[in-house]
Amino acid sequence: MKLIYLLVFLAVPNLQAATNADLLLKKADDIRNPAQSYAMTVQVDDDGNQTEFEVFIKDQDKTIIVTKAPARDRGRNMLMLDRDFQAFIPNLKRSMRLSLAQKLSGQVANGDISRTRWHGDYSVTLEKETPQEAQLLLKANKENLTYAWIRLWIDKKTNRPLRTEYLGLNGKTLLKKAYFENYKEMAGDTRPSVIRIEDTNKKSSQVKIISMTPKKIEDSFFTVRNMESLK
Repeated sequence: MKLIYLLVFLAVPNLQAATNADLLLKKADDIRNPAQSYAMTVQVDDDGNQTEFEVFIKDQDKTIIVTKAPARDRGRNMLMLDRDFQAFIPNLKRSMRLSLAQKLSGQVANGDISRTRWHGDYSVTLEKETPQEAQLLLKANKENLTYAWIRLWIDKKTNRPLRTEYLGLNGKTLLKKAYFENYKEMAGDTRPSVIRIEDTNKKSSQVKIISMTPKKIEDSFFTVRNMESLK
C-alpha cells in the first residue's frame, strides 16, 4: 500500500507538468491566431524581394492563399484542406499537389502561413522552465505536417510565443529558427506581426502580417475551382 501511495505521489508532478505544457501551448496558439475564421494580408520579405499574399483561414485546416504581388506571380494561388496542399500553376493551367514543408519563398515554407496550428497537431512536453520562460518540445502526431519536431519558447507572463527551433525527423537536427516579433493589436488580441525565419547559415526571411481581420467564410469557399479563379 505504501508503494502505491509513493508511485501516485511521484506521478502527480509529471501529470501536472504535462497539463501545464498543453495549456501553455493552447494559449500561445490562441495568441498567434484567432479562433474564428479570418483574412490576412501577408508580405514575405526575402533579401529585398517582396511577395504579397491574401490569406483566408477557417478552423485552422482550411486555407486559400492568393498571390497579389509581384504581378508576374498573380494567379499562383494555393489551397490547403487539412494536410492536402495544392498550388495552381497558371502557365500549366492546372493544379499540382505540394507538401506543407516545401519552400514558398526564401526560408518560408508553405505551411508557415497556411497551417499555423500547434495545439492539436503536436504532442507537447515541458523540457525546461525559468521564472520567465517555458521551453516546450512538440512532436507531430500527424503525418505530412510542415515540421516533425518543434522546440518552442513561451513567455510565461503573457503566454506569447517568443521563438522556435524547427527540427528534423530525428528531433535533433536543426533546420531553421523562427522569432515572433513586433506584437500589435490585431483581430481582438495582441499578436506577433512579424515572424523572422532563419536557416542554419543565418539567411533569413520575414513574414509580415500587414492586416488580420475576422471574416465569416463559408466552407464552400475552399475549393480547387475557387482557388484557381481568384485574382
